[in-house]
Amino acid sequence: MVKPEELPLLNKRIVVTRAEDQSEEIVGMLKKAGATVIQVPTIKIVPADLSSEDQSFISSFCEYDAIIFPSANAVRSFFAKVNHNPSSKVKPHIITIGKKTGEAVKEFGITPDFIPGKFTSQDLMKSLAYFKWKAKRVLIPVGNLSNNELADFMRSNGAFVDQVVVYNTLPNNSIEDKIKSEIGSGQFDLVVFYSPSQAKNFIDIFGIDILKKKQIATIGPTTRKAVEHYGLEVAIMPDNSTTENLVASLLEYEKT
Repeated sequence: MVKPEELPLLNKRIVVTRAEDQSEEIVGMLKKAGATVIQVPTIKIVPADLSSEDQSFISSFCEYDAIIFPSANAVRSFFAKVNHNPSSKVKPHIITIGKKTGEAVKEFGITPDFIPGKFTSQDLMKSLAYFKWKAKRVLIPVGNLSNNELADFMRSNGAFVDQVVVYNTLPNNSIEDKIKSEIGSGQFDLVVFYSPSQAKNFIDIFGIDILKKKQIATIGPTTRKAVEHYGLEVAIMPDNSTTENLVASLLEYEKT
């Protein structure tokens, strides 16, 4: 028999807003800790249509000195658009933000060359500042909601950068009516946001008032900033942007 102390999130109702095909890990960890998880995928990830120029960048990826992958979505969307031979000895340096992004690269038979110790774009830029980038060619596959911060940083360090949108993050308009009713009536304790788009779409669907008396957890500072933009308070954010650290921070928060 499982003891109550082994289920620290027992009787907690937690909303997970990630796309359904990306939420298996956090849902499993939260349920293991005793939580009731309500999956409300406020976004969906779809492949982007490439212009002929962008397709040429992608197709000639082996000619770059480095490829920087900001997310696992970028990795999988990128490799879905190229012909890649894992046994090829000629390849760019592969740089990823985060362990999960690195694991996604390994799915295609490639070992990343560099992963920063902390998993945010800010930490990556600090780490990359130690390398010599003058006249290097760099490819950055991104989503449609990504900014140019990383690309601009690399250019300021002398690199020639091509940034290509390989996937689109879109609002998910197919949430079940039953789930909408449950969330709309406030039947949850905490909501987890992994990205600004998840927070925005949640608020667009359910309104901001539903969150004012609820606990909010975010995966990192960019998402926290987006949530705070709405005048909401973020109770939980891990020091390192991983699901494991997010859940650990949530468990620690529940002890206080």
